[in-house]
Amino acid sequence: MPEATHFKIPAEEIKRLSTRSDSMGLFQLSGHLALLVMASVSMHYLQASLWFVPALLVYGVVLTFLFAPLHETIHYTAFKTRWLNNLVAAPIGFLLLIPFQYFRAFHYGHHRHTQNPLLDPELIDKKPSTLSGYWIHVSGLLFWWANSKTIYRHAIGQVSEPFIESRKHQAIIAEARFHLVGYVFLLVMSLVLSSDALWWYWVLPSLICQPFLRLFLLAEHGGCDLSDDMLENSRTTYTAPILNFLAWNMPYHAEHHYLASIPFHALPALHAWTGQRVKYKGRGYRQVNCEISNQLE
Repeated sequence: MPEATHFKIPAEEIKRLSTRSDSMGLFQLSGHLALLVMASVSMHYLQASLWFVPALLVYGVVLTFLFAPLHETIHYTAFKTRWLNNLVAAPIGFLLLIPFQYFRAFHYGHHRHTQNPLLDPELIDKKPSTLSGYWIHVSGLLFWWANSKTIYRHAIGQVSEPFIESRKHQAIIAEARFHLVGYVFLLVMSLVLSSDALWWYWVLPSLICQPFLRLFLLAEHGGCDLSDDMLENSRTTYTAPILNFLAWNMPYHAEHHYLASIPFHALPALHAWTGQRVKYKGRGYRQVNCEISNQLE
């Protein structure tokens, strides 16, 4: 990972902050899943009430923000036990249409080439450059279309992304085929059983709440420097504790990029070292996205 930042943290402090923990990861994941279960129960009991709509939105946001533990597990920092990260990443990736092995390769490419317009996978045909493009991006439509195409393309054996090593092609293909077969199986079973559970508890909330995640992710690098300095090309956003919890402390995103080996639970402590040196610090996601959209035409 390139790093032009001259500021350095003592090695003993980095070692302390880098300590990973199964118990911390399981506690965080249990809390996230508990919120998901409580929101789904609320939806069930409020289905005949107008309160169903806010319950659906809450459930959808909690479901969509399972992206946070997916992100942490692909870094192998959610849990100390390495295989436990993959065990958690696989079903979440299936739910979010983000095959975890593909996402790991994609995301590692992002960390190696952060904010490099030619090499960062997140920048190549991904980020909006116009105001209309911004709203299309926020809608999540491009996300669903791109991910569906990628899964299908990989499933038929076409893996052409430069950030995926050739030795990993077969694993990526097998993963995509598993996803595709799994989605078809669930669709067929829903039709056979005449069940609309997948629609109400997976498809619809994922569709309508994807914009919340898009707004969150845009703030991570939107409007930041096209530089290899991790404290200048990434943003830390101060937000409400509940969002820090749902996002597994990823609002401390400059810190995450500065030292990607630091687990989620140590990012606030890392911020105590780096906070004054982070160039872009947002006061909430509404303010940050207003600033980003105001720069577009």
